[in-house]
Amino acid sequence: MECREALEQEVKRHRCWKSKSVKKMNFDNIETSTSIQYVLESYTEARSVSEATEAANFSGLEEPSCSMMSSLSPWDFEVIPSQNFVDQVRIFEMPGSSQVNPCSACNSVGTIHCFNCRGYGTDKCSFCRGTGMKSGVAHPAVYTHPMIATFPHADISRGYSSSSTAMVRHGGSGSGSNTYGIGTPMHFMSKTGVPPPGIGTHDLCYMCHGRGIKECHQCKGGGKKPCTSCSGTGSIKNYTRIKVYFKNSRSEHYTTCEVPEKLLLGAEGKLIFDEEADYVAPISKYPQEDVNKISRQFCEQHLQKCMGVCRVIRQRHCINAIPIGKVHFTLGNEKGVFYVYGNQKLCYFPHFPSKCVIL
Repeated sequence: MECREALEQEVKRHRCWKSKSVKKMNFDNIETSTSIQYVLESYTEARSVSEATEAANFSGLEEPSCSMMSSLSPWDFEVIPSQNFVDQVRIFEMPGSSQVNPCSACNSVGTIHCFNCRGYGTDKCSFCRGTGMKSGVAHPAVYTHPMIATFPHADISRGYSSSSTAMVRHGGSGSGSNTYGIGTPMHFMSKTGVPPPGIGTHDLCYMCHGRGIKECHQCKGGGKKPCTSCSGTGSIKNYTRIKVYFKNSRSEHYTTCEVPEKLLLGAEGKLIFDEEADYVAPISKYPQEDVNKISRQFCEQHLQKCMGVCRVIRQRHCINAIPIGKVHFTLGNEKGVFYVYGNQKLCYFPHFPSKCVIL
């Protein structure tokens, strides 16, 4: 009964297999056997160091002593994994290795020059494209007036190279309210003292109010922005960073059977031996000699792999017995075999006798 149910579940996984053939099968004989699975796991720890830099945080900074700095080693500190036999990486600062130095990017000032606006704090208005007017509003008096000349004006020496708009600034950098673009209504009013003819305040750009420029979005109008290296503190912290790698190395072996090994990987069996220790000894008294041999081989390989690279924290090995049933069946004049294995009653059918044909 269990063999037929396992076979029906396997047929459902294949679209071209006929399910009616399962009901017509007669099971002649069932041969039982066992495949032994041996598993060895080694949980190892490896460490690496690298120099790192970040903004100085004076509140949590500790002054290292000369004796501590001369004897620092990445293996002097205990790091405990959150869970054994699970791959994970831990990163932390080596205690006593930090030093505070002046920031070379900003010369300990804490701010750097804003290259987006060349330190003026203003940039071309993106809503009116530097015209100072609403979109679609004609203002011929602005660009035909003899005091203003041709508009648009692209004097790179007077504006930022990518803005394509020359600017008039009064009061130096950072004075955004006294700055306007050449050819804008504000420029016209500064020259003539009156608004451009035929243009009202409702025709001006509601973002820049006729100036053609707006506050720089990177420095917020200040012309300088906080240094990205020191986060505005003017000092950086140099320290040694430790990276701890916890890795689980697993090796497994199955005794010879007629079911492919790739299918046995997902099968469950009965646990007949289990051991966990700092270092496990190879199995030597199991009735099947090939299990003893592969246990010695796996233990040697794991230790040789760790020499000079990492250290073994914990080891464990186990032996599982996976049940396998070889079923002989008859379907009409045809005879064949299939296999039912594992505690989950998985099915392996090498050559299914009846399949659908798509013309």
